[in-house]
Amino acid sequence: MAQHDPNVEAEIRETPPEDGWRCFERTGQARATCPCGLDTGMVPVSLAWGTATAHHVAAWP
Repeated sequence: MAQHDPNVEAEIRETPPEDGWRCFERTGQARATCPCGLDTGMVPVSLAWGTATAHHVAAWP
């Protein structure tokens, strides 16, 4: 049986520097993955979190 440990990784992108500092912003997209093979691809953050949470709850024995 596959091990379940869902993970959500939010996408960020680099924006033009400000005052010599590198800047980043969230894109609003994220990816939910699990070692068992779950992979949502890039979807809205709320959908990625919802999918990972539902997957984790469903995987409990």
